[in-house]
Amino acid sequence: MTEKQTRFVIVGFDGLRPDCIDEDMPTLSAFIAQSHRWNRYLATFPTETYVNHPSIFSGFRPNRHGIIANAFFNREMPSEKSVFVGSSVSSIETQDAAVDLIQVPTLGDRLGLAGKTLRVICANSSGSTRLQHIHADRYSGHLNCCVHDIGLTLPASEREALRAKWGNGVALKFPDFDGTKLVTDIFFDYELPRGLGDVTILWIGEPDHSSHEFGIFNDKTRQARKAADEAFKRVLDWWTAKGEKEGVQLAVMSDHGHGTVCAHYDLKSKLIEKGWKVISGKDLQNGLKPQDNDIVMIGDYTLGLWLTHPTENNLLRLRDELMSIEEVGMIFSQPKIGSSDNDVEGRVKGTFSEALISSDHARGPDLRVTMRNNPRTGRLVMGASLEIGTGNHGGLLPVEINSLLAVKGDQFQAPEAVHTEPAGHDDFALTVMTLMGLLGNESALSPMPSARLLTEAIGGREKMDCEEEILTLQEGKFMQYIQRVRFGNHVYVTEGARAGTCNIEALNQSE
Repeated sequence: MTEKQTRFVIVGFDGLRPDCIDEDMPTLSAFIAQSHRWNRYLATFPTETYVNHPSIFSGFRPNRHGIIANAFFNREMPSEKSVFVGSSVSSIETQDAAVDLIQVPTLGDRLGLAGKTLRVICANSSGSTRLQHIHADRYSGHLNCCVHDIGLTLPASEREALRAKWGNGVALKFPDFDGTKLVTDIFFDYELPRGLGDVTILWIGEPDHSSHEFGIFNDKTRQARKAADEAFKRVLDWWTAKGEKEGVQLAVMSDHGHGTVCAHYDLKSKLIEKGWKVISGKDLQNGLKPQDNDIVMIGDYTLGLWLTHPTENNLLRLRDELMSIEEVGMIFSQPKIGSSDNDVEGRVKGTFSEALISSDHARGPDLRVTMRNNPRTGRLVMGASLEIGTGNHGGLLPVEINSLLAVKGDQFQAPEAVHTEPAGHDDFALTVMTLMGLLGNESALSPMPSARLLTEAIGGREKMDCEEEILTLQEGKFMQYIQRVRFGNHVYVTEGARAGTCNIEALNQSE
């Protein structure tokens, strides 16, 4: 890179909670302290990776980009292909070929059409990697590489060049020390020698991998955070010595946080016991038909329930049975036809509208459930797919929503500061695209994001007040709430849970 121009290097730490940084990640902690950083940087609901990555890399929330869960039932598809599985490149390609999986222009699209490049090097699953730049093969000089499966790299020319040096990458182990290292090795031994791209993503899969496997505060997860910090030190040393002087903006972020699994509950079996014919995503993949059953259920902490016959009687019966279960937390439904984004109640009486949390979409389930959790302790109930004591996410606990964003570079005004304004992934994406000159009348892509520019870090606007609000909804003895904050014309969710006394003892213990 010979001339100074605005570029971005974005280092992601998957599943990193802001309160887990200082003790285990001294380099990252020091960088954050000297940067523009947000103490209310918030993930979108559901707080799952495959939902939030499209937001980070498009500037839209899930009600616009269409990835409404890590896995979901897509009624637009034939039943044998109807289950979207975000971790699977094959599933992503199948669905995208049929229905335009991500329904908005992405950061990669905007960069590509502007003659600029997006290069992704990621140690998450191959599917997560692909969703960061789903069409990297359409644009010259772009890259989408999962270090755990280099054979799926886009485009093919990049795939062969990377395989010549690193084979098919490294196997995913826990902790993912090898994946963390390979992300930075490819950056230093492949990307920098040929010339840095316009936007480069270095996405580290830790501490998410180890949090799911061992728990958030387990020694092995702490080792994973420390290794991620050492990898970041390599990047920061380069940026301090060279990149900063050449107009590279350095951002660090996480996509969501984690709660702690404290108990298991089999909701599918309970509904079958109550007389429903319920099938899972795996059942669909194994050939069972939705029309021969009552409910398609996908998920085990935040769950989607699609009814074969979503009549009012069926929906109300299912609502009542869900509300009678102590282990069920929040219940949502799609907005009423013709309702506004601020209507509290959804299509099913007594349930919150998904429009309140920007997750409403035609692909969405008839009812969406989060299992019971405790905002005070950060503990949650879910199915048996993860061990007791491990980490998980997807709901509206503060420890799941609160995420990391810190940025530094010559496009961000001095002095650096802690920002109390709420912000989200769509806002960060809009800010990157604005600073890269990708938006405005010159853009051939629409729609345009309706997110807000992070002007508190780049200047140009007076501060506005935040307005806190609590929305409550009660149906019989079942009561739930959502906390939101309004900032100008933008609304952010900060917490949500089922209210009232909980008799699940494990939920009330400290992490």
